[in-house]
Amino acid sequence: MKREDVSKIIPGITQEQLDSIMNLHGADITAKANEITTLKAEKTTLTEQLNTANGKLEGYDPEWKAKAEQAKTDAASQVAALEKGYALERKASGLKFSSESARKAFLAEAKAQNFAMKDGEILGFDDYVKTFKAADPSAILPDGGMVQFSTSAPGGNRQPANAHEAANAAFRAAFGQKG
Repeated sequence: MKREDVSKIIPGITQEQLDSIMNLHGADITAKANEITTLKAEKTTLTEQLNTANGKLEGYDPEWKAKAEQAKTDAASQVAALEKGYALERKASGLKFSSESARKAFLAEAKAQNFAMKDGEILGFDDYVKTFKAADPSAILPDGGMVQFSTSAPGGNRQPANAHEAANAAFRAAFGQKG
């Protein structure tokens, strides 16, 4: 605002009144200019802080993302291992084992296998059972059957079934024990 503009708006204004109006207006302009300068300085400072923070975040970001992805992968593999373990136990519950230790050994070896899973089913489980039965025929009982013993009850004259029984019979004979 200029002095001439004020004189045109207010005809007959005295010089003292005009000086007062101009001083008040000048004070307002100076205050607003100072406020603008302060805000610009704050903006510059905050922009620099933001750029610094973004730079730090970019430095942390790849590490954080990698850790988060690793945690997600680990959790998924643990869940898959649990599901596979439960599926193995469920399938093994349909088998008749000669003892609890035979069942535990079967499950331990089965869990060590890298079975594929499809729709909650274990692929290749039946083939594994056949292989396990061939390797340890006495661990899994035949359907509805009991363990087949290779020797008869004590007291009868029988022939030893294998070399171990023959050695045991020789020791019993040497020390005078029956059976």
